[in-house]
Order: sequence, then structure tokens, then C-alpha cells
Amino acid sequence: MDCHHEHAVYLAAFAPATFKVGVTGRSDPTVRLREQGADRGAILRRVENGRIAREIEAEIARSTPVPDSVRVPKKVSGMGRNVDSASWERLLSGFNVERTFEFEYGLDLDSAPIPETLATGSVLGTKGRVLLIERDGEAFAVDMRSLVGYELRDGTEARELQSSLGSFD
Repeated sequence: MDCHHEHAVYLAAFAPATFKVGVTGRSDPTVRLREQGADRGAILRRVENGRIAREIEAEIARSTPVPDSVRVPKKVSGMGRNVDSASWERLLSGFNVERTFEFEYGLDLDSAPIPETLATGSVLGTKGRVLLIERDGEAFAVDMRSLVGYELRDGTEARELQSSLGSFD
């Protein structure tokens, strides 16, 4: 329960100005930040075990406006935008930061994708647990948890599907 190995306490940024505090027991905290789809991250400190890390995380979440979770729809709404650097730097100024990171996912979105449970189209990539699919010139964001229990097949769909208003001829 206490995870008797080193843990890191971190801050994660999701564009444009959504932030969270978290902990990870991974030796490379960037893996956890990428799993969550963070655009930026900052390691605040490393501690000897998970119990201490979770106590620090809870104290930060309790004493600051920084929560310990961010829902997928909030992450999706910021995709295609940049992190508000001034807000991020202002947040970091309140902490002793060990190291910062910036992440690129190679998605090149002009705007936020349309949230949808859709599994047909061309895969653009993933950002955390969000699968980005292009169909009929539109980008769609699919929470991959909504696909659990379905079988995906490679190939084309025989039926014509309307995926957005832009799909009308």
C-alpha cells in the first residue's frame, strides 16, 4: 500500500490553463505525464515512498486551487491550443521546482477535436488515453476507455456514415 520505493510529486499542465498535482512511482516521471496527455510537467520533489508522496499531493490539492484530477472532456477541449505560459509560470513560482518538461504529440490540430465515441477513420495519434481520429476532414477525440469490449478491425466501412455536419455533400 505504501509503495516502498521512491515517488515523485508533479504538476501537469493541459492547454490552455488546466493544471493538476499528481504522484508517480515510475523511475521516469515523464512516462506518467505522457500517459495523462499532459502538455507540460514539473517535478516538485522526490520522496522515499508512495505514502509520503500522496500526503504531499493531498496537501497541495487541499491548500491550492490545483486539483488532483482532470477529466478527459477538459483535456479534449484544450487540444489544438497552447499552454498559457504566463499561468503556468505563475503556478510554478509558488513551488520549488526540480525540473520541467514540455511534450509534443505530433498531432498538429488547428482546433479542439469533436468528442465522440467513434472508431472509424484514420488514426492521427493518441494523447494520453484519448485516441484522435480523422474522418471526412474532421478530427474526433475518442476516450479509449469507451472502446473497451469492442473489436476493432482494419479495413474500410461498407456503410456510409455521417460523422459531422461537414460530411454532407
